[in-house]
Amino acid sequence: MTKYNLPSKKNRPRRTLNLALSAVCILAGGAADALAQSAAAPAPSRVDALLNFEFSNEYLTPRGMIVQDKGLTFQPLVLGFADLYKNDTGLNDITLIGGFWNDLSTAPVSIHAPYGSSPKTAWVETDPIAGLSFTFAKRFKLEADYTAFFMHIEDIGTSQHFFSTLTFDDSDYLKAFALHPFLTYWQELYGKATDANVPEAVFGPSPHSGSHPAPNSSYYLEVGVDPSYTFTNIGNIKLELPGRVLLPNSRFYGDYYAPSSTVGLWELSFKASIPLKFMPAGFGHWSFHAGVNYMYFVDDNLYNLNTFNAPGKPTRDNIQGFCGLSLFF
Repeated sequence: MTKYNLPSKKNRPRRTLNLALSAVCILAGGAADALAQSAAAPAPSRVDALLNFEFSNEYLTPRGMIVQDKGLTFQPLVLGFADLYKNDTGLNDITLIGGFWNDLSTAPVSIHAPYGSSPKTAWVETDPIAGLSFTFAKRFKLEADYTAFFMHIEDIGTSQHFFSTLTFDDSDYLKAFALHPFLTYWQELYGKATDANVPEAVFGPSPHSGSHPAPNSSYYLEVGVDPSYTFTNIGNIKLELPGRVLLPNSRFYGDYYAPSSTVGLWELSFKASIPLKFMPAGFGHWSFHAGVNYMYFVDDNLYNLNTFNAPGKPTRDNIQGFCGLSLFF
């Protein structure tokens, strides 16, 4: 599942409705007074939605699994946001989040194992999402979310997960050079988010450690930054250079091929986005974005796990290109 960011509240569109009430009273003796009264503007909407339509040359998960590397991948994301609470001090905001993410491919993937066999489907995955976001001290945001990976391919069962991300807004201190650091905790609740259980099931006991129970639900930590700069004098073009490091528990990728590493992978991305100001007012805020991700697989077990899907061989690093449209209203 692709990552998503809750849009800033100050950039959310507001519904505006100007109500004019006029009354004309004809007084005795033929005198007339025209009275006009305007109702106060309604409060900003407490419900918003984000639609993101992503296109990529492959389906690469944030955990380093290359699911599909042929054809064009289309990944629509739909999220709804409901403001439950607002305050100027202490706990500033509570937002309810709900939605879903899908992956579809122009190069269908096998419904049943092994990879490459028939029949195939273009609908690869569906992920429901539900969670809460808390903003406090005006600079900290904590998101706590549940998601499930419902796979339509290779007889892969549904796995369930909990993850939370703490973000710090350092814009007041570093201004244009703000790093926006974040820390994520990801916990598998049921099933695996990687192929860690597959090698022993396919090849038998590990040549490295012999036979042992398959890795059960595990977790990882992730630390990263998301610096950005907006060129206000060049069409408000925004450039981002996010980077992150994934630190897995020893059972997350398993240890079939080698002892697990402290660092599972690291990733560096470049993204440019521009608002589409030609869209008519009242149709939401549209933007176009494009970029590239570079991911390096440090853990030797992760390096070998892509043997069981795309590209079907051990993979040390990967470059992914992407572009898309976003609509927020």
